[in-house]
Amino acid sequence: MKRRSRWAAALAVCTVLGLAGCGSGTAQNSEPVEGLDQLGDIRVIAREDGSGTRAAFAQLVDFEGDAADAQQSDQTRKDAPIAQDTEEVIQAVEDDAAAIGYISRGSMSGASKVKALTVNGTSVDAKSYPLRRSFYLTYCGGLNELEEDFLTYIRSAGQDIVGKSYTQVAKTNTFLSNQAEGTISIAGSTSVAPLMRELAEAYEQINPHADITITETDSTDGLTQAMSGQCDLGMSSRDLKDYEQELLDYQVIAQDEIAVIVNAENPLQDIGLDTLRQIYTGKINVWNELNS
Repeated sequence: MKRRSRWAAALAVCTVLGLAGCGSGTAQNSEPVEGLDQLGDIRVIAREDGSGTRAAFAQLVDFEGDAADAQQSDQTRKDAPIAQDTEEVIQAVEDDAAAIGYISRGSMSGASKVKALTVNGTSVDAKSYPLRRSFYLTYCGGLNELEEDFLTYIRSAGQDIVGKSYTQVAKTNTFLSNQAEGTISIAGSTSVAPLMRELAEAYEQINPHADITITETDSTDGLTQAMSGQCDLGMSSRDLKDYEQELLDYQVIAQDEIAVIVNAENPLQDIGLDTLRQIYTGKINVWNELNS
């Protein structure tokens, strides 16, 4: 393709994207969105500091904290209400037409009073969706026979369950359990927990000698518990930090998209990454500023 043809193709893509802009997404919409002026101030809903979803969202939208400031995990505006888990985010957005939040796409099922925005013109279920992260299971030291069997199940036959609401990370294969006996304690991310609960229940049907318990806290706590031996497997919905990778073994069990959600009555359909960054860092405070 000649250089002129490439430029024409790129220009056509930018034109088609429209509201999403080209590249990182702009703070303003190319055409006014009717009804935004009725919503008033934006109510930004954030997750707690230990949340893997918060860490992944800040990284992907590019408003992580200053590495030199240990007290600042990211640049989320200081007045943002803090939700302790996914359900609290959904409830807060359901209750307020002016609210915006972020959750695991797998948690969207049944949340009829909220909707997921497209980001940079890309829907949350598209392969090119920009807010995608991995789900991890972590452990310290070697695995016993039961733990090894369970992880083998997750990365083989269990991928069928993963594929229902998330993105598979391995091909579905036939699984033959070793029927090991014992218990597995799992703790951590509230985003990973719903998937882990489905996987555990399905595995226990195959191996009735297993008893798997799941405790929902957050990613950081799950990783800490795995390092200290307080749980057998830790769940994380964010990438492991360097020191965590040194202390823990880990496996990716699924990929998940972070859905940006607003109230179902909000007329907005699409948002750019740059707009998201400005909303969450407090540079955009009123919905109608998106029409400027």
